[in-house]
Amino acid sequence: MIRAFGYCNDTVDTENPGRLCRGRERWLDGLPDAEPGVVFRTITSGAVFSDDSARDAKRGFRHSGVSAGALLAALFPGARVYAFAHAGDPLALPRGMALEEDWTYLRHGGVQQRAAVRWIAPVEGAGVDDMMAGERDGVACPRADGFVVIEGEPTPELADALYHLCGFAHPDGQPAELYAATALPEVLVYARAVVLLHLDKHGPGLAICTTEPLEADGTLRGVAEAAGAFPVPFAIPPMLARWDRALYEMRLDWDVETQGEFPVPPADDAGGRWSARSRRIGQVREDEVPEGGEE
Repeated sequence: MIRAFGYCNDTVDTENPGRLCRGRERWLDGLPDAEPGVVFRTITSGAVFSDDSARDAKRGFRHSGVSAGALLAALFPGARVYAFAHAGDPLALPRGMALEEDWTYLRHGGVQQRAAVRWIAPVEGAGVDDMMAGERDGVACPRADGFVVIEGEPTPELADALYHLCGFAHPDGQPAELYAATALPEVLVYARAVVLLHLDKHGPGLAICTTEPLEADGTLRGVAEAAGAFPVPFAIPPMLARWDRALYEMRLDWDVETQGEFPVPPADDAGGRWSARSRRIGQVREDEVPEGGEE
């Protein structure tokens, strides 16, 4: 099986942030009086598959084998990472919380109430991966809604901005509504980066949002290769895209003489839809492929 690490650099218009994960997730409406803005975004996800058709792919950041903690440490050396949650489990709270607020929300049309805790807490290394998954060595641990990268300690202003980012989410909503794009510029006033966990098919991917482009493709590739993952650039966010198309386009530009054999074996049908037929440039878009046809 091949482990791959996909990444894409783009921007988010906070007034019109675009689609998320083909209907499984959508943006919150956010505050009506928020100032419009544009933020830069580096989106990463992963997959494990047997050949370049990617029909058997398991998708999501964790399937890349890359540590999210190691990735953030490489991108922001010396900075501190804080996890945050809007509706944390009162029975699974992190240590050393910088913010702890108890509240309740209604479930099942208002029939039931559930206790929740809004929190912000420091995290480092493998703890980032644990809080993404909500478990550590098979045992439940605090699950984060996202992370912020800052230079010092979290401030009340940062806590307010994070509330505007995810404080209007409904924890049990379907499709998931996790973040308000309109709050991203506000959070980035107090943080070097905010890391959102957008849904991919079998787990979340990481969207690293900043006020300036990271320009860190070399770092992304280095972290992936150190973890034994094949780095694959995407033209659009990986959670919206087809892995078989990305691999097909990468193979077209692959130089066997200088780079060696392409590390992903071809499928029995010569690569699936993207190499078996002529591509209609400008007519077929990655984000228009119907659900169920991506692998």
